[in-house]
Amino acid sequence: MKGGFPEHAAAIRAVASLLKAADTVWNLTHENPDGDAVGSSLALHRALRRMGRNVRTFFPEPLPQVYRWLPGAAQAEYTQAVPRELPQVILVNDTAGFSRLGRDYAAQLGELGVNDSRERPHANRGTTLVNIDHHVSNEKFGDLNVVIPEAAATGEIVFALLRQLGAEIPVDIATNLYVAILTDTGRFCYPNTSSRTLAVAAELVQVGVRPSEVAEAIYSQHSPGELRLLGKVLAQIVVEEELGYYYSFISQRMLAECGCALADTEGVIDTLRTLASPPVCFLFKEHEDGVIKVSIRAQDDFDANVFASAFGGGGHPGAAGFSIEGTLDDAIALVERAMRERAASAGEEEKGV
Repeated sequence: MKGGFPEHAAAIRAVASLLKAADTVWNLTHENPDGDAVGSSLALHRALRRMGRNVRTFFPEPLPQVYRWLPGAAQAEYTQAVPRELPQVILVNDTAGFSRLGRDYAAQLGELGVNDSRERPHANRGTTLVNIDHHVSNEKFGDLNVVIPEAAATGEIVFALLRQLGAEIPVDIATNLYVAILTDTGRFCYPNTSSRTLAVAAELVQVGVRPSEVAEAIYSQHSPGELRLLGKVLAQIVVEEELGYYYSFISQRMLAECGCALADTEGVIDTLRTLASPPVCFLFKEHEDGVIKVSIRAQDDFDANVFASAFGGGGHPGAAGFSIEGTLDDAIALVERAMRERAASAGEEEKGV
């Protein structure tokens, strides 16, 4: 099959058939969307529009500045309330669990009869929920699930879906897909980068994507405040060498001092993770609602997804995250305790206890 996922061909064909027959489609993704979530959603939006579908793409808040230039961003709808009249198809992109849509969207969809299909059948049977994702921790919450952990990014899966649909991929759509793949592979540096990933990227470049211009727009447009914030994060790194990890944090006070918002901090973890040792990195972000979001980057034999899953989160072996309610100190102490328990358990295994 065109697109490179023959073992998932049936699932991709099922979604393509559904979209060919549908008139109305919604596009949703996870809260605090990253480049893969934004690029995948906007690529689908543009492609389905070109096919004549009535498609609406929703984000609860304005996109981070770094993604606002992407084709289709101006046509997306930025609202904390979805319409009361449901479409025939809801596409959920790059989202490991139904709750990751955010409290508002998840609750509103539930009120309209669309919910995590693992829990109970949808009350509204006129709507099909489609889950398109590459996280190994995906909960398979859709009526149709195209979950491909071997894909480097959801953008890779969307590329395969568009090929199955026979959709044209002009430069605007290609740019969105390229951004999705570029950001989720850490500029093609992460272990998830495969020959298939590079082949898809090459096709997108052949269409007209200019890699140097995209990289400049994504990675070289920081404000003075963002760089000051990055400096603060790097200056307060704490290394727990014996436990095999290090961490830093972003507080609301730091954001205010630098004139930044949490949406401006997406790339911070990628810089933080470049410390040569130890192999596990945590970044704690304080949100205004009393929630601390914890991002994990890991190397060697540490499985970030398994660690995050213990706290209700998830992701990939090398990159994952979770949230807790409490203070920064609470979250930092929680991670330290878990890492100490892990180290103690490993020590007992070595002794044969």
